[in-house]
Amino acid sequence: MGRFVKNPQATQGQTLEIPSVTTANRPSGQNGQIIFNLTTSTYQVYNGSQWYNVSEASREKTIAVDTFQGDGSSVVFGGGKGNTLDGSTSATLTTVPTDATDMAIFIGGVYQVPGTNYTYSGGEITFGSAPPANNGVDSAHIIAVIHNLHKLGE
Repeated sequence: MGRFVKNPQATQGQTLEIPSVTTANRPSGQNGQIIFNLTTSTYQVYNGSQWYNVSEASREKTIAVDTFQGDGSSVVFGGGKGNTLDGSTSATLTTVPTDATDMAIFIGGVYQVPGTNYTYSGGEITFGSAPPANNGVDSAHIIAVIHNLHKLGE
């Protein structure tokens, strides 16, 4: 559903595009999917059985999106470990989430389940297996960490 798009104005050249759809055109839903509902002007997340609102656009809650790249061997990202998308600096989260429930993590657009695919502690995300190296051609192996999700419910 979501995809990364080249954005020449973004610091690291990549942004995350969250699909915008009307209520009538929402997909059937898979656990962890995020959309922007044009009918209700809200971000919505599919929780395994239904779509539910996580924010109202008019409230302008701030979420953070960090993008990293795997190298095929590193399993820890954040806290200066792992690589940023352009490989120029070490991976550090923009803000330090309090726990794994404050994040949604995707590798190549595939949702990662907390406790199953990764653990989180003290600013570091540890994957069960190393994310594949970014091939530089498409966004198939980009690691996207969306956090500050707790703010959406405030």
